[in-house]
Amino acid sequence: MKVFRIATLAIALCAAVTSVSSAQQQPEQRGQGGSREMGGMILQGINLTEAQKVQQKAIREKYAPQMMKLRKDAETSGTPIDQAKVAGLRSSQTAELRAILTAEQQVIFDRNAAEMRARRSQR
Repeated sequence: MKVFRIATLAIALCAAVTSVSSAQQQPEQRGQGGSREMGGMILQGINLTEAQKVQQKAIREKYAPQMMKLRKDAETSGTPIDQAKVAGLRSSQTAELRAILTAEQQVIFDRNAAEMRARRSQR
């Protein structure tokens, strides 16, 4: 019985160490809000004011339901997502996001957008 307890404890300890170790090896998210969400990589290096953060959140919340609808429609119909509509929504969202920035911030924003386009074209 004592061997069983020790073996169980050893297994639990291994599981705990493994989970801690894997959590420490996860890459950091860059930008403000992660790389997949609007405002992640494209806002890297830009410090938003509190007012701009509120506006950014409102823009995200405006477009999120529209993007989700496109995804759900594609899932239910079994057809690929309409990339033209997605690109149109992203373009509109990006333009609105850029409009809330100062001129100095827009320079960094434009540079980040150009870098993202270059990376996307390399794929």
